[in-house]
Amino acid sequence: MPRYHFNVHDGVEIPDSVGIDLPDIRSARREAMKYAGVLLDEAEDRESLGEEWRLDVTDDSGTVLFSLNSSSESSRHPKR
Repeated sequence: MPRYHFNVHDGVEIPDSVGIDLPDIRSARREAMKYAGVLLDEAEDRESLGEEWRLDVTDDSGTVLFSLNSSSESSRHPKR
């Protein structure tokens, strides 16, 4: 089974040196989306996760297979 690594980039690099064995890239995409959800859930507790960040999924050789990009912007005119 191939091993995939999930590396967070947000001004502070959080490399995944261990990775996880998954059957295919489709499974890696699902795992990346789950992990992104966890990161967003924990965002209040993390000082480094800002308004823009990226999750790169790589193979064992470090080749980026795909990325998930996240950005958010506050409304200038919040509803009252």
